[in-house]
Amino acid sequence: MSHGNSLLKEKIVSLSELQRNPSRALNADIVRIVRSGKELGIFMKRAEFEDLLEEQLPLKTAFRSELDSAIKKSKVKKRMMKKKLFLS
Repeated sequence: MSHGNSLLKEKIVSLSELQRNPSRALNADIVRIVRSGKELGIFMKRAEFEDLLEEQLPLKTAFRSELDSAIKKSKVKKRMMKKKLFLS
């Protein structure tokens, strides 16, 4: 999914609105949570988050090299980690 389509599904809610009715406030694919006009955070449905990872992370060569280095140092198999991060 492209970010252009994702942004059309975006909703902005206040923190108090979220506290009053969470299920109604979080009924969009992407929800920006604000208080006094300042952004506190973003809520994304899992599918949107996975799409973001799939589109953006492989493009970042510095991230890829850091990830490869971390995987080499860990006990997790490289192939399995890359598969979980949608990088294979």
